[in-house]
Amino acid sequence: MGGVYRVYLPWYVRFNDGSRYRIPLNMIMNGLRRNIFVIRVPQDEVDYAAEELIRKGFKPTILAVNKGERYSLAMRVEPPWEIHTRIFPDGTIESEVEVSRDYLQHLIGPRFNVIYEVYDLLRGLSNGRRVCVKPLNRCISDVIENIGIELRAPKVLIPWKPIAVIISPMVLMPIIGRFSVSHFLPLNNH
Repeated sequence: MGGVYRVYLPWYVRFNDGSRYRIPLNMIMNGLRRNIFVIRVPQDEVDYAAEELIRKGFKPTILAVNKGERYSLAMRVEPPWEIHTRIFPDGTIESEVEVSRDYLQHLIGPRFNVIYEVYDLLRGLSNGRRVCVKPLNRCISDVIENIGIELRAPKVLIPWKPIAVIISPMVLMPIIGRFSVSHFLPLNNH
């Protein structure tokens, strides 16, 4: 099960003001902990962006930590990976590739900021969608060079659902044991 996912991100870019900039590798590698690249869409297109991603295979997530987003969506890609996308009311879209929610390792990583996967799926939006470098608060007009980064899945992936099936009865038995069958029988009014 040791899947590899290759992430491509902007490295050498031209900003909207025409200046060129090579994004430092250490900033890009911060994508392991936070989103460096984001997509910005007009606020009035937030709902449409979510609808478009759902049409393309994303599903609303459950059990996600809410960071103020209006939509939290996930889509399976190459096993065991999924893309998790958060769409905020201000039009900011953050995406990361992470180990699927089917595994315990989802809780601890690895995960990495992605941009092109979601940007390409939103082609139907107006020309208002832009890739931006969040820490610099600047948007990119042209990508001159990309960098590729390989993410490797953990060698052993532990599915959580079988564990939940085994543990649930062990947790519930002491609770159920406190009640006798007579607690659940209807009262006889004779």
